[in-house]
Amino acid sequence: MAEKNDFKSFEEKELEEYEKQAQQEADSFNEPPMLTIDYDVKNDEENRAFKAYQKKFVYPHNIKVTAAFSVVAAAFIVSIIKYPNSYLNYVLLAVCVMAIVLTWYNSFRIRKYLVRALKELEGDKYRFTLYESGFTIETLVSEEEKQAEDYVPIKPRRVHLGDNSDINNDTVEVIENDEMFIIILEKETFYVLCKRLMSEQEQTILRDKFTGELAEGYHLITDK
Repeated sequence: MAEKNDFKSFEEKELEEYEKQAQQEADSFNEPPMLTIDYDVKNDEENRAFKAYQKKFVYPHNIKVTAAFSVVAAAFIVSIIKYPNSYLNYVLLAVCVMAIVLTWYNSFRIRKYLVRALKELEGDKYRFTLYESGFTIETLVSEEEKQAEDYVPIKPRRVHLGDNSDINNDTVEVIENDEMFIIILEKETFYVLCKRLMSEQEQTILRDKFTGELAEGYHLITDK
């Protein structure tokens, strides 16, 4: 029994050390925060956020692919008119049409499955903290969750901006629309900060920071 208690004590110490290290990394900017926002994200908001991301970064590529295959398809249509008995022209035309359909369908399918996977996280709470040198995003965990046997601390995501961006090599881009700020890291991870949880002053601080630090990496899309 003593050995079991000793082993448990060791695990607890390891956990405390891990949490301490994670917190030190989160606070490693060594400067007071400019802004702190506790937030959540609804599943339908994540759907709209990812759609906005696709419109900005994915759809332009899809349009180019569509245009290229449309030109080739037009050539096969002309060939079919001239040589209606050529079976190969029909096959190649069908390939072009299928390529266009799959290009757009895959964009829809990826968004559908991603949003479905994120549905389980809808109730999670997060904290965004803005510093002069960058920002952190962390998942807020209740004391009850921390006491669970299978609890594993989640390290905050720390991102540097401006002259410090080469520290962790994060490529940061931000889309702002009428509803939210969408923070995109390395074109593969995105975070959604909804304006419904922010004051006008907080939105201005965040906007000024992103426009000042990201230049062409900041994209304002508004319907107003």
